[in-house]
Amino acid sequence: MSKPSYTNQFGRIGGRGLRPWLLLPKVIAFSIYIGGLATVLGILIVSRFTLLDIGDPHRTLVLDQVGRLMVFLVVPALLLAILFGVALLLQHPKVFLRMRWMQVKLVSLLILIPSSHFFCETRFMRLRAATDHATSDPASRQLAFGLLIALAGSIWIVILGRLKPRL
Repeated sequence: MSKPSYTNQFGRIGGRGLRPWLLLPKVIAFSIYIGGLATVLGILIVSRFTLLDIGDPHRTLVLDQVGRLMVFLVVPALLLAILFGVALLLQHPKVFLRMRWMQVKLVSLLILIPSSHFFCETRFMRLRAATDHATSDPASRQLAFGLLIALAGSIWIVILGRLKPRL
């Protein structure tokens, strides 16, 4: 007796190549990046009213933890998302680079990533080196504002990539 042949009617059809294997890690890395940014922003907002006071002994611990989250979680996740995004783009570069939504996304990334990095890094260094309220309070407000803009811009990038609007 021979086995009847099975016809795949509802399953996934092969032929998509590496795209699923690149897209899933990119989504995971970008989710870690967004979650890390939101975590750092939440820590700063909550601790701004209590633990970031100049006289508080836990101030250096909080700032050290925020710095470690940024260096060891947020930045590597962003770099991984960029790496996987470039790999996805290189699959069909001519096709993607003609699409306006992709052009807007790439220009937004070129503006958002360096400006957020330099703005937030300088404010964090000011906050860490602050010795009085005159420099500590504005630096913490500006850092929280910069992280909020980075988070909103990153959400904008996700919306562009997901909805692919006709621009």
